[in-house]
Amino acid sequence: MELETAIEKWGLNHSNHESVAVLREEIEEAHEELINAEYKAGEVWERTKHNAAPVAIRDSFTGIYNAAVNLACEAIQAAAMARKGILSNIEIYKEDNDKCNSCESGLRAECVVDGCKYEKKGAGDL
Repeated sequence: MELETAIEKWGLNHSNHESVAVLREEIEEAHEELINAEYKAGEVWERTKHNAAPVAIRDSFTGIYNAAVNLACEAIQAAAMARKGILSNIEIYKEDNDKCNSCESGLRAECVVDGCKYEKKGAGDL
């Protein structure tokens, strides 16, 4: 859904540079959420060691939960933008793309990421 929404709203990327910039933004946002989760994990440990009030410890766990959910969302967005980069690259350089030797279809993101369904180890001799 993230990929479809991004393509619907912005279209494919116009260059590999644009793909990298968009992907980098999502990775940075995921990294920030990881830092938040790590901070909250340290906080819950410190509060636990010092026998803080249960509500304070619970608040820290809630912070970890929220950061982890946000991290998961950002990771999904990063994966979607990586796949959008693949699709954009295929479209930008379509005249340079070879066809899959196993199924003779055009190069698609599914073949690049998941491997060709006709080839056990990937997209044939691309």
